[in-house]
Amino acid sequence: MIVLKRFSLVLLCGMQPAFASTVDRSTPSPAPGLQYRIARSIRPSLRNDEHLLGELLDRLKKLPPLSRGRRGASAGYHSRYYDSADHRTEILLDMGSRCDFDRVVIFSVDAVFQGRTIDGYGFPQQFRIDVADEVSFDESTVVFDSSTSNRTVDPEFPLQILTPNASARFLRLTILKHWSRGDGQFLTALGEIMILSGGRNMAIGARVDADTFTSLPDWSRENLVDGQTDLGLPIDPTPSASNGFLSRPTVVPQTKKWVQVELERTARIDEVRLIPTEPFDAPSQHGHGFPRRFRVVGSRTDDFTDAEVIADHRAVDFLNPGDNPVILRAPNMDAKFIRLEIDELWHISNGKFALALAEMQVFGNGQNLAAGCVVTASDVFRKPPFDQVWHPKFLVDGFSSQNRLIGLDRWLTGLQSRAETERQIDQLRVRMRRTVEGTISALLILAAAMITGLLGLAVMARTRRRRALARQKEELRTRIARDLHDDLGSRLGGMTLISESLLADQALPESLHGDLSLIHRSSREASDAMRDIVWLLDNTKAHRSKLIAHMRQIVPTIMGRVVVEFTVDETLDQTLDFDFRRQILFAFKECLGNAAKHSEAERVDCRIGGGIDRFQFEVQDHGKGFQVAPNQTDPGHGLNNLRARADSLGGSVTIHSRPSVGTRIVFDVPLQRRRGA
Repeated sequence: MIVLKRFSLVLLCGMQPAFASTVDRSTPSPAPGLQYRIARSIRPSLRNDEHLLGELLDRLKKLPPLSRGRRGASAGYHSRYYDSADHRTEILLDMGSRCDFDRVVIFSVDAVFQGRTIDGYGFPQQFRIDVADEVSFDESTVVFDSSTSNRTVDPEFPLQILTPNASARFLRLTILKHWSRGDGQFLTALGEIMILSGGRNMAIGARVDADTFTSLPDWSRENLVDGQTDLGLPIDPTPSASNGFLSRPTVVPQTKKWVQVELERTARIDEVRLIPTEPFDAPSQHGHGFPRRFRVVGSRTDDFTDAEVIADHRAVDFLNPGDNPVILRAPNMDAKFIRLEIDELWHISNGKFALALAEMQVFGNGQNLAAGCVVTASDVFRKPPFDQVWHPKFLVDGFSSQNRLIGLDRWLTGLQSRAETERQIDQLRVRMRRTVEGTISALLILAAAMITGLLGLAVMARTRRRRALARQKEELRTRIARDLHDDLGSRLGGMTLISESLLADQALPESLHGDLSLIHRSSREASDAMRDIVWLLDNTKAHRSKLIAHMRQIVPTIMGRVVVEFTVDETLDQTLDFDFRRQILFAFKECLGNAAKHSEAERVDCRIGGGIDRFQFEVQDHGKGFQVAPNQTDPGHGLNNLRARADSLGGSVTIHSRPSVGTRIVFDVPLQRRRGA
């Protein structure tokens, strides 16, 4: 049957199907991502929230759907434009007589402004609703005041104000603060005001007195109480298996047709509701098949000789209701037969005109008296297979073309539950998202802490390893220095003593004297060099003061009987590395050796200085000197070696020399902290 329904109007109208989709919170969420799955495996509360979310989504599926539908020709009420939001505006509803009511419902309206659709267009920022029996409102009751209410208005849902045991003839809505359109204009716009009593809208057709902007058919005072809203029909999620009633098509729109419902018994009629069709696969049309001109009459007899008119809309074209019920208030009348008489049909397609109606409801004492009753018509479209979804009995089956119809009270209560459920779903999803974000953040912080700890451990292990290697190197140096001193030093010392003893022997042949002198001198120089190496290898001597002391100590061994004046500028003691000490020591010995060998000086001055950032020594002899030419290469005094040593330390060597005056050498390098032995 569903398949037949889907293709029925396509075949009838010869048009392609058009599908509408509505996305709401009941739409299944996409598959959870990796972060969610990680958080879910760690946080039990997330699994609990997931279960609660499932329950809320299941509850949502059972509540009336929130579908904007397809609005009819009328939009609602629109005030004039004001320059201030505080312009006081009153909307007065006169229901004709005093009546009891239990609920006041305010519907917002959507409108297009500057190319975009605005939900809740023109809904007032602050307003008050009071009711009274007299138009003067000398004695009135305030039923709602937004300035003192903490309720948040969601433009998707109607604002429902419960008024138990209320009774009045007049309702006054006072605008205290208008909506700002954003272009310096202020206004109020509303879709509908309903005043419900036992599920019946007592505001239908009420007299409306208000300062209004009229733009037909969209905006007028009367549109505020025509029963039509942006939310369409009062339905629940139960799908329909039928489309409704369809007459035979004709090519002449002004063809008279009728369809009637025979109630089980004569009853007092309060109102008649005509439900437009919205066939599933029909083109997206407003109020598909709803008659252009018609009237509704009621009678106690089937010949309609005593017929009374409930509503007469034959003079002008009836505004298309879209997906809204057309509610016709009946006068105080008793009837058993309710007939819809058509003078002009609605265009279906391809030049064909027909009557299509999803449901015809007849209410009395709050009950739909037409449900399941006998339906007859002037003619019926019975062509198979369409007669399985279009049939007179479907005019009273309790379904629209899409869903099951429900009463206004139940529909509005369901919408209120949907609003609360959607709010809970939104809050729960926010909480779940924050739980996931918090869990992932905590995991990232924990991971960062672990990585930092591991890096710290790695650094500590590396530092310990380096210290261990440094200790091993120092121990190795100390052992090498000790071995050199104990083994090689004793051997060289022995060679020096033996050669010295032989040279002192008067019986030594003259032919051996030169060789022994060479051996004696070489062993003594090797012994001195070995002592320097042993000193350098000893890391306990790695201080500036120790270096200076050693430099002072080696002066006599090189200069012999030459008078040496050795001065030291006051400096801070610092730790120096091995290579720095080696280059300084051997450069100093080079300078002393040059002075001893070439200067023929009787006195040499040595000075150590440089301050806290540099190391400087100066060796000045008062000997024969020499002529220093620009870019002079080494004249045999080892000056190139000095420059190479200074360059390796980032410093410089300055040489001042004059014949018969003497030579002054300044070795100046930046001070380097000890980087490791």
